[in-house]
Amino acid sequence: MRDSDDNTPNALQAHRPSRRNDILEAAIRQFARKGLVDTAVTEVAEEANVAATAIYYHFSGKEELFSAAVKRVFQSISDVVAAVRDDDEPATPASLAAVIDAVWNWIDDHPDEATLLYLQLPGTTRQITTLRQEFEDQHAQRAFAYFGGEGPRRTSAARRATETLTVRTLIDLLISVHTMRLADGPLSDEPSTKLRRAVHELADRLMNT
Repeated sequence: MRDSDDNTPNALQAHRPSRRNDILEAAIRQFARKGLVDTAVTEVAEEANVAATAIYYHFSGKEELFSAAVKRVFQSISDVVAAVRDDDEPATPASLAAVIDAVWNWIDDHPDEATLLYLQLPGTTRQITTLRQEFEDQHAQRAFAYFGGEGPRRTSAARRATETLTVRTLIDLLISVHTMRLADGPLSDEPSTKLRRAVHELADRLMNT
């Protein structure tokens, strides 16, 4: 049972669902700027314009808050990809190009989320490493559809290995390019149109090898 002071107007205001969204959005911004280790819960609270107690009402601590922020970013990307091509829709070269463009546009429109995803996740916690692996595996599995099947289940073991390597190479390529084109990255000054065209050409070559 919660303490009786949870019934006060301030407590009820802090506990409403919209506050959780405010906290998560503030957490994404703060973690993107400073990372997990160097971000304090009080800084997230200040960014969200709530008391620190409101954060502890919704989350057990900083690591759970970080995990929730990461999950929100992953889900946002998955929603963007699904909006372009749902799992039960045909996978074509055109839909692959559309997915690449959709994620590219999402990154341009969400710099904090992209920074959190590409610059602040590696080496944080074991749980985050697992979440990231599951996320990449989910999208790798979707990518197998571009070979004309629902997964790496061709009869030839050599063919399965080739497709798996191709998909992983494509994913690693996209991650690397997006990481390097973030602010102050080695590709940040390159024209976006030029980079995007190069990525499309490489993706097309990989998937048609």
